[in-house]
Amino acid sequence: MLNKYRFLSFFGIAALCIPLGCKTQLSTQPLLLDPAVRTGKLANGFTYYIRKNKTPEKRVTMYLAVKVGSILETDQQRGVAHFVEHMSFNGTKHFPKKELTNYLEKSGVRFGADINANTGFDETVYQLPLPSDNPELLANGLQIMRDWTQEANIEAGDVERERHVILEEKRYRDGLSQRYQEKAIPFYTNGSRYGSRLPIGTEEVLLKVTPEEIRSFYKDWYRPDLQAILVVGDIDPDQMEKDIKAKFSDLKNPKPEKERTVYQAKLTGKGQYMQFLDSEIPGISVEVLMKEYTDKIVTTTDYRDFLLKTLFGQLVNNRFRGISLAGFSTLSGGLGSFSVGVSTKPAETEQALKSVWLELRKIQEQGFTKGELERVKKNHQQKMADALSEKDKTASEVLIKPYLQHFLTGSVPQSIEEESKLTTELLPDITLEEINGLMGTYLKSKDRDIIVKGSEHNKGFLPDAATVDRWIENVYTQSLPDAEEDTQDLPLLKVEPTPGKIKSTEEIKAAGIQKLMLSNGMTVLLKKTNFQNDQILIKGIAAGGASLSSDADYLSAINAAKLTMAAGAGNYDALQLGKFLAGKKVQVSPFIVDEYQGFSGMTTPQDLQTTMELLYAYFVEPRKNEETFTTLIERTKEELATTGNDRSKVFMDTVNLVLGNYHVRKRPQNTASLAQIKLDKTFEIYKERFADASGFTFLFVGNLDEGTLRPLIEKYLGSLPAKNLQETARDVGIHIPAGQISKTVYLGSEQKSSVVLTYSGDFDYNFQNTVNMNAVADALKISLTQRLRDQQGGTYTPNVQMNMSKYLKSRFSLIITFDCAPQNTEKLIASAREEVNKMRTSGPSAENLQKFKAARKVGLQTGSTNNAFWLDYLTSQVMNKEPLTQFYDYDAALNGVTVKTAQQTAAKYIQDQNYVRLVLMPEKK
Repeated sequence: MLNKYRFLSFFGIAALCIPLGCKTQLSTQPLLLDPAVRTGKLANGFTYYIRKNKTPEKRVTMYLAVKVGSILETDQQRGVAHFVEHMSFNGTKHFPKKELTNYLEKSGVRFGADINANTGFDETVYQLPLPSDNPELLANGLQIMRDWTQEANIEAGDVERERHVILEEKRYRDGLSQRYQEKAIPFYTNGSRYGSRLPIGTEEVLLKVTPEEIRSFYKDWYRPDLQAILVVGDIDPDQMEKDIKAKFSDLKNPKPEKERTVYQAKLTGKGQYMQFLDSEIPGISVEVLMKEYTDKIVTTTDYRDFLLKTLFGQLVNNRFRGISLAGFSTLSGGLGSFSVGVSTKPAETEQALKSVWLELRKIQEQGFTKGELERVKKNHQQKMADALSEKDKTASEVLIKPYLQHFLTGSVPQSIEEESKLTTELLPDITLEEINGLMGTYLKSKDRDIIVKGSEHNKGFLPDAATVDRWIENVYTQSLPDAEEDTQDLPLLKVEPTPGKIKSTEEIKAAGIQKLMLSNGMTVLLKKTNFQNDQILIKGIAAGGASLSSDADYLSAINAAKLTMAAGAGNYDALQLGKFLAGKKVQVSPFIVDEYQGFSGMTTPQDLQTTMELLYAYFVEPRKNEETFTTLIERTKEELATTGNDRSKVFMDTVNLVLGNYHVRKRPQNTASLAQIKLDKTFEIYKERFADASGFTFLFVGNLDEGTLRPLIEKYLGSLPAKNLQETARDVGIHIPAGQISKTVYLGSEQKSSVVLTYSGDFDYNFQNTVNMNAVADALKISLTQRLRDQQGGTYTPNVQMNMSKYLKSRFSLIITFDCAPQNTEKLIASAREEVNKMRTSGPSAENLQKFKAARKVGLQTGSTNNAFWLDYLTSQVMNKEPLTQFYDYDAALNGVTVKTAQQTAAKYIQDQNYVRLVLMPEKK
């Protein structure tokens, strides 16, 4: 697996870009490594990090990090670092052939989803999450890590099989994004080595590289002085340290050692221009990158600069209302940038770029306001307070990542206590004047790259470098309006609600749930947990959704919640609401989908009342705004105009249309269909969908205090209007059509085929049948991976998706998807169908069924200590009118699945008479 090469990830600061001229009076002190992590280095240079952490319990996450990536390859080795990563899963000294993945999968550790690895420019990282309460499995996990360090077998036969898999991975990744990266990375890294070392490599090398050449790279670079093991989880650190020393001390560095050169792209001080043409780009994009070096965070001064930049980035983001038009991006080769980007229809690019740059000029000349800065400081303090509150409930997979960066880059991860303390000391010292001086630093012509993208068809609309420069210069000739900030000091609600009553309380002790019935007919379910100290998750659902609107009003209905939410609620429009909620963790989002409407929310015990107020406001005091509505519709038109030629999107539109029985509601959205969305109609539908509280069930999961929550429920939920309509969703006739259907879409020149095979039909929905069907799907995915990927080398990621519904009709669909070379399409489809037929006639192998059961048991064990798991589970049970205690019957249902029951289930439901075959192929020459 490869790292994704991020180009424009606005406001995500993976590394610190120090602004030139940043001044501070802070006494520079080295940051102290988190004392909760035990570190050491063996005599051979091998490094270890160990931390005990009990979230989740009985689980441990292990990483093997190697400071070796594609950057160390010669021209003749391009792709070999990634090849080595693949070969590590194809047999090691103690786990030959595929025994490694077989062993782990039988223990409930899934290949791809759990055990995985990635290769980047500068590193390769192997990930192994394990149950920690099984001593044998834990010991073998360390042995696997030890084998990966220097004892991968890399046998000739395995290399030949895996060669085809990697070529298919390359094909899988080929597309517009990959074509762009291949041209953009050499450009913005100024012709550095990074531009010619994309980790996937070249087809020429991948086809010809020999096992001996792969072993040579492995021997040269997989050595202890470039490696570290990281272990975070529910383990005994003393014993783990002893085991690591015993297991890894005998690793040897090669003699002579090759120098591990540290590469860095260099800034030239010059501006550059690049034009990228591709037939899949329907509109015009202009990106302006003002580049700088990144730096690691090792001192208090570095951390202060990080804070300064974080606040500045959030201030810019807020000015653009969260739309990624300008902000910080992490490039490759140790470079970052402050970037500005617009994507438009042809002939509209000049105005779009000028409007963005004008806002940046306002920031540069007029600055941010004191209120703006105080709000982002409050938000940052709130995030730190949340992290501090959850210090003993932070997942191991989260804690391990900063330790990984410490090994790879040197950036120092502090303890959350120290980071919170330092933040509290530094934030008040960051002044508005200091923040306002930054924009002039970033809006520079030095090291400014301009990238213009479009198609050959629109080439005449692409601006050259001089034109872009002129557009920017023209912005500075305009007069600026006086700066002003629209703030108000009002309560959130226009009218205080009159509380209702909790009429009854039922204890569902087996599930640890309270069921409340309110005076307005609403049902409320409460599940108190101690999984997180500062988290409450909320979900509200009621049947109906967009199904109750006519086909003509469907687009207005399905977009009604999003468009109404964008206008704000109560006394505040959306922009003012964001200011009102500064420093609070309050998330509430209404939704309307095909068959349901409702709310999703998240908050803390401290902010619960404000969250409930906002929930009430969206119910009773929604707003509509013509300007906001028009802006969102126009933005959607621009998005459609800039994604219209993407062959994968066009194919998926076809898939959705065919599997939706060509229903009008499944037609792909386009700029013309957006005209059907009317503001008044969306607002009318929104109010209608949320007019009857009696149809709703609300769920609260997390750190609940009953004494606090019950009065809030009575006031903000019990007071909601009720009509007792007893609405249900309407069957509008959308279902996968019966019969055998085959359709091939020919589009584009990319030599990649995409396949979607669907079996569907009526289904006897009950608990045991759903578990049997999941067993069929999971075992089928394993067998397809073994055959299509491992044996035939024909695809990178075959997938199987099982969908089962109880309402409005009890139905199922089994969907198989994969990408492959066009010439292999028929062979792989035939193989996939043979595996389906084996499932019907013989059932899954006993081994694959064991893997399914083990993975499900581990998933339930870890999921059952997670608030989000319980919210999703309870929501599903409510929607399907199934018992809330069914979770506790899962082990028995799982034990009831046998090879025979899985075979009978597959034979009964997965029939060839209801089979849809959809294929994307390149255009015929």
